[in-house]
Amino acid sequence: MSMNDYDSQAELALKAAPLPTRKMLKRRRNVFIQLLRLIAINIKMIRVIWASHHH
Repeated sequence: MSMNDYDSQAELALKAAPLPTRKMLKRRRNVFIQLLRLIAINIKMIRVIWASHHH
């Protein structure tokens, strides 16, 4: 496959991808929600690390 084939495939994939709604964009930009998500993923990582070190 040539580079142009990859570019055209990528372009088709991007055109087929759904666009985010206003609600989703607002949630992505909300600092408070991002902080909650950061805390949640950190807790998940801590649990995984804790479990791996204590088994």
